[in-house]
Parts: sequence; C-alpha cells; structure tokens
Amino acid sequence: MAVANLTLRFLLELAAIAALAYSGFQASANGLIRAIAGIGAPLALIVIWAMVVAPNTANGLSQAQKDLIGTVLLVLTAVALGLAGQRGLAVGFGIVVLVNAALLFVFGQDARGSVERMAR
Repeated sequence: MAVANLTLRFLLELAAIAALAYSGFQASANGLIRAIAGIGAPLALIVIWAMVVAPNTANGLSQAQKDLIGTVLLVLTAVALGLAGQRGLAVGFGIVVLVNAALLFVFGQDARGSVERMAR
C-alpha cells in the first residue's frame, strides 16, 4: 500500500505539470501571455520541485518538510485549475492530493524504505 501511495504521488506530480500548463494557457486571451503562462507555470513547478521537494535533494529539509511543501504546491495547482474554470476537476484533484498527503504521513519513512529495498 505504501508503494502504491508513492506511485500515486508521482502521478499527481505529473498531473500537476499538465494542470499548470492548462491553467496557464487559460490565463489570458492574449496569445503571448498565454504562451508565457502556459509554459512558465509548469517549468516553475518543475524547477521548484527539483530544488526543494525531490527526495534526493540535499537542501537540509527533512522528508516530512519536503512532503509538506510538495503538498502545498499540489494544492496550489488545484486552486489554479479552479481559477481556470475547472472547478470539479480542481476539487477532485485537491481531495486526492490531501488523501495522498495523509497517507504519506501515516506510512512515513517506511514507504520510502520499501522502495529503496525494492530498487536494490
């Protein structure tokens, strides 16, 4: 179950990239602003995730702190979806993110340890 939850987290991260691209392209009627927002928002998420949230990033944060920051970023993505007019999708995405975050808390480091053992 713990490994399935980590897999879900990864899929949520990928979905967030797509959701931010969609939300960015819906941000304005101006073609240039749409392109900048539609490309810039997902790129910003990728960079922030790589520098702050990624499990192997050595930045002094504990895994629990990284999980919390990642959850906040995913919830903000749900908000962006809602602002782009996809309210039902935003609520569904937000609920899945929060359930996933709760399970990350429950499983803790046991989940990551199981994945590392499987990788060996």
